[in-house]
Parts: sequence; structure tokens; C-alpha cells
Amino acid sequence: MIRNFFKISLLSIFISPFLVSQELTSDITGTVSTSTGSVSGAQVEITYEPTNTSITRTTDESGRYFAGGLRPGGPYTITVTAAGLVSQNATTTLVVGDTRRLSFSMASADLVDELIVTGSRVTVDRDGFTTLIDAETISNTPSVTRDIKDILKLNPFVTLDDEEDGEESISIGGAHPRTNDIRVDGVSFNDDFGLNDNGYPSQRSPINFGSIEQLAVKVAPASVEYAQFRGGVIDIITKGGTNEFTGDFAYFDRGDSLMGDKLEGEDVDIQKEDTAYELAVGGPIIKDKLFFYATYSEAEIANPLRYGIQGSGAENILDVTADQADQVRNAVKNLIGIDPFGPTGSTKSIQENLSLRLDWNINDKHRLTFNHKDVFGNDLRGSSSGRNRVALYSARYIKDEETTTNSLHLVSDLSDNLISEVYVSTKETMTDQISPAGQNMPNIVVEDAFGYEFVAGPDIFRMANDLDTSTDFFKAKLTYYENNHKITAGFENTTYDTYNVFIINEDGSFEFDDLASLQAGIIGDYSAAGSKTGRVEDAAADFEYDLRSMYLMDEFTMSDTVTLTFGIRYDEYSGDDTPTNQSFVDEYGFRNDGIKGTDLFTYRFGADIVLDDLSDLNITYGTYSAKLPNVWISNAYTNTGANTANYISSYGNCPDSNQYSDFNFSGNNTKPDCVIASISDPNNVSGKVDFIAPSFDWPKSNILNVTYNRVLPYDVDMTLTFLKSKEEEALYRIIDTGYPLVGDEPTVPTEKAPDGRPIYNQTGKYGYRAGLYNVCCGDREVFSASLSKAFRDGDTFVTLAYTAQDHQNRSDMTSSTSNSNFGKTGAIDFNNRIKNRSTYETEHSLLMTLTSKHYFFGANAPTTFSLVFSRESGNVKYPTFDTYTGSPSDYKSKAFGYEFNLNDDSSSLLYIPTVNDPLVCYSYKCLSEGSAEAAERQEEVLNFLYNVWGLGDYAGKIAPRDAGNFPWQSSLDLNIVQEIPGFREGDTFVLTFALENLLNFIDDDKGIIRYGYYSGRVPVIDLRIVDNERYDYSRNAFRYSFDDPFNIDRSTTQSLWRASLGIQYKF
Repeated sequence: MIRNFFKISLLSIFISPFLVSQELTSDITGTVSTSTGSVSGAQVEITYEPTNTSITRTTDESGRYFAGGLRPGGPYTITVTAAGLVSQNATTTLVVGDTRRLSFSMASADLVDELIVTGSRVTVDRDGFTTLIDAETISNTPSVTRDIKDILKLNPFVTLDDEEDGEESISIGGAHPRTNDIRVDGVSFNDDFGLNDNGYPSQRSPINFGSIEQLAVKVAPASVEYAQFRGGVIDIITKGGTNEFTGDFAYFDRGDSLMGDKLEGEDVDIQKEDTAYELAVGGPIIKDKLFFYATYSEAEIANPLRYGIQGSGAENILDVTADQADQVRNAVKNLIGIDPFGPTGSTKSIQENLSLRLDWNINDKHRLTFNHKDVFGNDLRGSSSGRNRVALYSARYIKDEETTTNSLHLVSDLSDNLISEVYVSTKETMTDQISPAGQNMPNIVVEDAFGYEFVAGPDIFRMANDLDTSTDFFKAKLTYYENNHKITAGFENTTYDTYNVFIINEDGSFEFDDLASLQAGIIGDYSAAGSKTGRVEDAAADFEYDLRSMYLMDEFTMSDTVTLTFGIRYDEYSGDDTPTNQSFVDEYGFRNDGIKGTDLFTYRFGADIVLDDLSDLNITYGTYSAKLPNVWISNAYTNTGANTANYISSYGNCPDSNQYSDFNFSGNNTKPDCVIASISDPNNVSGKVDFIAPSFDWPKSNILNVTYNRVLPYDVDMTLTFLKSKEEEALYRIIDTGYPLVGDEPTVPTEKAPDGRPIYNQTGKYGYRAGLYNVCCGDREVFSASLSKAFRDGDTFVTLAYTAQDHQNRSDMTSSTSNSNFGKTGAIDFNNRIKNRSTYETEHSLLMTLTSKHYFFGANAPTTFSLVFSRESGNVKYPTFDTYTGSPSDYKSKAFGYEFNLNDDSSSLLYIPTVNDPLVCYSYKCLSEGSAEAAERQEEVLNFLYNVWGLGDYAGKIAPRDAGNFPWQSSLDLNIVQEIPGFREGDTFVLTFALENLLNFIDDDKGIIRYGYYSGRVPVIDLRIVDNERYDYSRNAFRYSFDDPFNIDRSTTQSLWRASLGIQYKF
């Protein structure tokens, strides 16, 4: 149903809360001349045709004109008149943040009998390597889900990690997906807190396809107005109202009736519902003066389960019956008195996007734009069933997310040469993550029931989880044009406000060895944490930090062929203090600080050079501030160790028993009374502590981008671009290592494993101390070459692009919590990482597109076909040890000394033995070396590592974080758009058929998507160090088989062809 459609009012200008810097307008400049020299005093009228809005500029003594603060898009008509000369005009469109350079050579009216206008080369000052995608291209691009990610991949720098529906991420140039800067009409449309894989502030695409006027992807912009990003800037400008009333209504069906039903010869029955509709209307409120444009869309999706029990209709069926699942369900219910539900449940989710844009031409000197957007969506996430696990419905969680933005943008022509811009923006996001069973239920794990692990109840991260963020932004900017200089000065202030309740394991976790133990209430293991006051609100992170920025930039036009840009920027970060943990201060000698007192100075240089009539060169070099997900900063305010604690058995006087019935529970508490007493004990300071290191500086990148464009013979456009980035990294390091610090820097342990890597001396289970540090430096290089050509007078267009990436870093920082970020990315020594291949690198990628328009049914009923083909090498993979252990006494021998929260990702890189390696044995605890069984095991392991993994060259060494790739992936998508005249003149019916994975449509053995674990790690050998001298290689990692060496999954939904059928009426 339509939700909140009528809630827009002008009052929304004054409510809600974001933006970090970016350009919001476009410029036009150029010269007017004759064969005898420059023309001073010529009148240049620039008209935005959709609203009939005009400004007039007069050329200076050098014949130059300037016009800034213009609305991106078009078309614009530029008309030049001068006394005694024949007037000229030209039509163009403008790209946000770019300068269009358009010069005119005029002739005397007395000498011209008949004017023949010949176009000169029109150039654009590009901010680094930029791809511009207009509304027509967007409408013709294949996209079943109408998600902007499908548009973005038209840029050869962009790669998508979208093996599973709803888990997409967008990487630009091999950079971290959460370091992109997505902006819609100047407002940040990022997931600023940093929890969504896609980087959106919503579960799915936050903006309607049909509302986009233009989309630009900028990789290394020279303008200092762009900051706080690393991958690239995605600039989206939405449509606005015009002097004509326009609108459209569209409906799309993309459910299971439009999906394939066979993979590799096997029948597949996918149950999926997916429908969407979109509405847009715009026009004049006051002609030539005030305009509006409003959109609304809603999508309802019910996805299939990836794994499920028999009869569940899941993509992959587990060997578990409904009766067996009910036995576990009833046992949980009988034990705790709460129904954990069965293993299936509704997967239905919705997404609603709402927008309103008002454009007001106040007078000839002032223009005001107001934008309001509201995005609401929910999605079912959490612990799902897998190969070896059955998750009951209560183990899932429903993520609700709503983002509201409002912005005002005032552009004022103070004079012909001086333009001011004032921008005020607010953004507010509310996020809830709640189990279907509520948040007052413990997590229950049954290690073995019918051959599977069963889980019930909210996972430990969802038991106390509530997030509200808001950001206020103010920007003031002056642009002054003087002769050949465009000088820009600006000031910005951004205030980030975060309220985050996040207490891991707040309701407690029970583990049972098997179903019989669960039924008898015999606890195998128990853990819990909580607020020391008993109120989760008292442990909330409630903080604010500010970013103040100033910048100055000069764009110097040396000539019609050379433009240079110079810019400097200063950013200052300041924030609230964290609650002081005095025991932390006493132990380490410094505070558990948050973000404050950090500043950054950056600079930019750009050169746009027209080499000749056929080629040009763009060079950008400078320093750029990185974008950090706010959750990494919030961790220091959430996990202070002062407001929360873990359950410690030495406090609280709990029974020395593993019988559930021996514990007392008051009221509706999910934790036993003695556990609550333990957590609240003043002497219990066991809570984990996250902090931002005193030595931390906001990370920056040094980036060089060179782009060469040339028109080849036969009018083939060629673009070559190279990017090199040296990047300071933010990463987590632990300080409770059992070894002294030097200042705030941890030292390397002296105790060593057999292969020489350090062994730490942690003794806790949930109470580690982790700081956010920055280190130098990762390296990222990207090269791309593309060719494009138009045929049939532009009705057919073909592109071909190849891109190569080389990205080396220390940590991919793939997660949100400190422990996951610390341990997810493979390493030898997690506290002192060395550079290795990044999981975000796509080593090779190929992109081909074809768009062709035909007129089978007449000139007013065009048919447009589009094909997009991509082929990408798979992500990195590497073998590791299985280091999972919760017993502190086993940390050194089974986890290199890392505590439970830090060893459970099993990402320690594997040692590759030599033949008869003295550091490795092949019998349990090295007790039967020399036996036939040990010899057979050695042969099996070495054959596997040398020949299956191909790591023979690393014998006697530790495997690198680059032991190969997961499978290559190919996709071929088709889009057909048929226009039909509507009921009235000028109206149009549009029929759209989009088909993704045409390869699978042609042959069910093709287009198969296979992938591995997202960080690349594959646990192979169960770690055991015997007598501090030898590795015991007698056991594989938990549930790991040499028959499935790389733990490859097949994505059923993404491997099947899938289509969307849409009907749209435009008026």
C-alpha cells in the first residue's frame, strides 16, 4: 500500500538531518572571436530550455565569457550576438561538477551572403576519469530489479559482487565498497553508518530509475569540493519540473513465472514473488517561475530460502524432515517457555521511495531548489540455514530502515563575475533489527541434531540493537571569474549525531551438545553480557562529532586548449569524549578515546589539455581524505568497558552445575539472576574495550589519474586511463597481548609458532582491547582501455572495455565490529600485517555493450535493443588454519594465542609443509609418526596442497593471501524497449522486457554463478601445535573435505535466467 505518500509538506524543509562536500552545479565558459581577433562586448544568452530560464553574459576584453551555478542537464541553448556580426547558437547539456567549454568563431554580417555554421570541437573539463550516463541510456540498460548498480557497471572501473540476491556490493577501481560516495542532488545517499553491503541507506536501490536525469561516476576528481571517498564519487541528478506537465505510471512483474527452472540438467523450483510500480508527475506551478517534480515507487519481494528442510521450497534441500525440526522446536519451547518457531517463515519485504523536488526561479539573480526524499524498506536477514546448519525462524531478524533527507540550495548571481551558493542539507536514518520472536530471547545452539547444527533465537548481535543517526550540513561557496581564472572558495560544516544501542550477547547464549542434552536441559556452554545497570539504554553510544572544512581552488584557462586546476583543502575533525574506563587508563596509560583532534590538509592538481582536433589528455594528481564507515568510530563509544561487562563465573555465585533447572530466572529475564549479579558487580570490568588510538590520523590517499581520449579512424572513440593510488589504511590492532606497549603501539610477541609467526598471550573470552590505528600504505593500480563507435547515424552504439586491477593492502576491513575487522582478512600476524592481495581486487574484467534503435512500426514507435556482456575474474582465495576454540587453555596451541572473539574467523594463513617437514606431523598429537597411517596422511595432504591448490612452490613457507581465484563469472543481459503512441498526441506507452543471464536462457549449463567465502579464506587444517615445536596436520578443518577443496557455492537465483516485464504510460 502507499505509505506516507501524502506526508510531504513545506514544513519538511525545517525538520529531519547530511552531506560531505561535493559540487552541485555546472559551468559554461568559452571565447568569442573573429578571424581578426577576440570580440569584446558580445552578448551570450544561455537558456535552460525545459524551464525557459535564461541568463546573459557579456564577453570581456579577451572575448571570454563565464556562466556558473547552472543546473546540470539540459538541453541548453547558447546564443551569441554582437554588433556587425552574424549571430550563432549551439545546444549542449551540462554534467554536474564539470565545465563545458564552448567557443564561437563569428563572421561579419557584411561579408556573409549565406551563413554556414561549422561546429568546432566542444570540450569538457573532466574531473578525472568520468563516465556520464543520461536518462535515455538508463532506460535502455538491462535491469530486472531497476537497481542503479546495473547502471553503474557501465563504467569499466565498476565491479559488482552480487552472487546472492540482496547481498550486492559495488566496488570502484578495486576499492572498498563502503568507501564510495553516492550523492543524489547533493545529499549523501550512502549508508553512512556502514552496515549495508550495497552502500545504500536502504535495503535496495534508494532512487527510482525513471527519476534520474543523469548519473556521473567520477574516479579521481580534481575539484577540492569532493572529499571523503576512496573508490569514487557517484553523482546523481534527478529530474525537475518544466513548463510542460509530464508524468508516467509503470508496473513491473519479475516473479518466478519469469525465471528459469533448470540448472545443469536439474529441475529447479524457485518460489519468488516480486512486483513493483512507479509513479512520477511534474510541471509548472507558476510558468517560467516555479516547478515541481514528485515520484513514488513501491516494490514487494518474497525471496526463496537458500537452504531449507524437506518441503520448504528452498533452493537447496537439507536432509531434515519437518518432524525432526519440530522435535528441536518443541525441546527449545519446553526448556525456555518461548516458541522459537519452525525453520521456515515469511520472507516478504518491501521498499518504498518517495521524492519531491521544487525549483524556484526567484528572479534573474537568484535560484532556489528544495529536495525531499524518503526511503523505507525492510528485509529478512540473520542466521539462515546452510550446508550444515538449520536455522529456526527466530534466529532470523527483520531489518527495518528509513532514511529521510531534506535540502535547500540557493544560487545567487551577485554580479556577472561573482556567484554564491548556500546549501543546507539534513539526513536522518532509523534502523531496527529485531527477531520475529522479539529481543527478549536467548540464543540457543544445538551442536548436533540429526547430523546438523540447529540454531534458535536472536543471534548475539541482535539482542540489543537500535540505531538512529542524523547529520546536519551547511555549505557556503563563492565563485569568482576574472579573466582566465575561476576562483572558488568554500566553507562547510557537518555534524554527525549517533545513537546506537549495541550490546553483544545481551540475552545470553546456550550451547547444547545434542538433541538429548537439550531435552534434558544439560548445558554444554553458556555465555552472556549486558549493561551493568540492567538497562540497555544506559550502555548506548550517544555521541556527536563535527567535520569543518575550508577550501580554495583556481581553475586557470591558459588557452582554449589548456586548463590547469590548483586546489587546497583543510578538514578538522572533533568529537565528544567517550566515557572514561579508569581501569583501562590505569593499565595502559592513555584514555579509551573517540574521534577528536584530528585534522587533514589535502591538495589537488589537474590539467586538461586538448592535444589536437582528435585527442585530449586529462591528468589529476592530489591527496584525498578517506571515507570511514561511522560504525568504526561508533565502536569506541559503544564498547567502552565501563558500561557493560561479560558474565564471569567468579562473580554472582552461580551454581556449579550444567543443569538448566538449577538456575533461577526472575520475571521475564532471559539471563539467570546470578548472571545478572555477575555483570553488575563493580569489580567485574571484563567488557571489551574499543578505542581510537591516540596516534590515529585520518587516513588519506595519494592518487594519480591519467586519461587519454582519441578519435581513431572510422570515428572510433578510444579512452585509455590509468590510476595509481597510495593509501593509508585504517585497521584494528589489539593491545591486551600479554606484551608491553611502546606508547600506544603493541609490540611483537617473543613466543613463536613452529613456522616463526608470533603467538599471543590473550586469556579472556569476550573482553579484548582493540584500537583503530592507521598504517601506511596500501597500493592500488587500475588500467582501463575502451573503444566505442556509433553506427546508423547514432541509432546503433557499440562499446568494448578491458580493465585490469592490482590492489595490495593489509586488511580489507570487511565488517563493522572490531573483532570481525581484526580477524576476517587472512594474515600471518593479525597485529602486524603485511601487504597482500585485496579481496576487492578484480584482476581482469571485460565489458561489452550494444544498443540499437529500429523503427519496425513507424517513426513514432521505435524499438530499442540493448545487450550488456561482462566477464570478470573471481575474487582471491587462500588456505587457512581452523583456529576456532573457546577454551582459554587452548588459545596458544589452537589459535596462535588469540582469544575466542578474535580466533573464530579461522583466517590464519596456512603453513605449506615440505616432504618430511620437521615442523609438521601427521598423527594425532604426533604420537604415531612413522606409522602407515601417518605416511598415508602426509601423502594425501601434500598431494592436496601441491596439486589441487597448486602451492608446491610455497613448500616450507606460509601460503600467501593470493593462492588463486574463485571461478570467473560471465553475464549477458538483454533489454527490449518498445514505444507505442498513447491515447493523446505526445503520450506514449512503453513496454519493457529485461532479461538477465541470457546465457542460461539459451543453455541451462551456461551462466552458472559459483563463488566462495567473501573474504577468500578457506579453512583446511585444524590447528594444533604440539610441544611448541610441530604442527599436527592429522585433522582437517571442521566439516572440511578434500572432495570440496575450495568450499564453492552455486547461487541458484543468480544462475537462473530472470526477466522483468514492464508497462509504462508517459504523458
